[in-house]
Amino acid sequence: MACLPGADVWFVRFTFSFLSHLRQGGHVVDRLTGEMVGNPGGPAFNFDHVSGGPLLWAPDLVPFRHLFIGHTVCPGFNRISSEYDWWAGTPFSARGFDYFHDGMNYAHVPVDLAPHAFAPVSVDDVDAAAWTDARQRMVLVYGDPVDKALASFTLKRNQGRSASGRFGERPFAVPSFDEYLFNHSLPGYAKMMVSYQAMAQAVPGAVQIVSEETMRAEPDRVLPSVLAHLKLDRWTTARLDAVVNLSRPEHLAVVEREIGRSFTGPRRGRKGTMASPPPVRAAVDPGLRRKALSFLASMGVDTAYFQPPLAVSLQSVGAARRSA
Repeated sequence: MACLPGADVWFVRFTFSFLSHLRQGGHVVDRLTGEMVGNPGGPAFNFDHVSGGPLLWAPDLVPFRHLFIGHTVCPGFNRISSEYDWWAGTPFSARGFDYFHDGMNYAHVPVDLAPHAFAPVSVDDVDAAAWTDARQRMVLVYGDPVDKALASFTLKRNQGRSASGRFGERPFAVPSFDEYLFNHSLPGYAKMMVSYQAMAQAVPGAVQIVSEETMRAEPDRVLPSVLAHLKLDRWTTARLDAVVNLSRPEHLAVVEREIGRSFTGPRRGRKGTMASPPPVRAAVDPGLRRKALSFLASMGVDTAYFQPPLAVSLQSVGAARRSA
């Protein structure tokens, strides 16, 4: 399961972490209400063993035991990326948006909730399986491109003079939002989105593309569709509703205070609550928004995904099931 830059990886990560834990006979206690979800006699969910993976130990949930949740170009797209002459020369707005192909240490990919801290991953095998393994499934969760760009721009600008707040060789506060949007955010967004669109067409049945906003607004409809795509459709509506509720930002913020670290901050135990807020549609000039969508369309992105109602953006295509 991949998330486009700006989408709430943690909402997706905890939703599937809770599902995996419940499938293994455990339970989760809501820190705000005291409600227990799952088997009272089973183990409690251990939030200290969640650090961002990006692999999730899900032995009873997915057939390959490990589920990837994070940022990555669609597995298998490298075979057809040359069909897009702009793709290879277009950078992402930040490093790390293509985990599998960014040269990480694949012999030691971090794993959450597992009896082991790391697991090896063969990127070549993952890419090949997208074309050859009829069990492989990929899901892309995306957010509104302009809203997410504005949120990222605001965060970087507020970081001020810090090293992570620099834009090239200049302090980040210098460029305008328009410059950031069209020169950095949208090109990288298009690069990721096109990889999943292309693989959805090339390997029918393998890829599902779903709106983060719709998943939050209609979890009773969207989450079962995602689970069915992953061949995991063995859940009651009440249980899915409970899991989505446990993944709400207010609850995760309480957990952060309880364990004394931020889920979205550095892994070395930084204190504070930084759970991602719910997505909010930004008040962006309609003319700028039209221009941004036109820009994405010129790069091959299907802008129907961003037209209301976003419910239409549920797309299931492909054949497969090693989960990414």
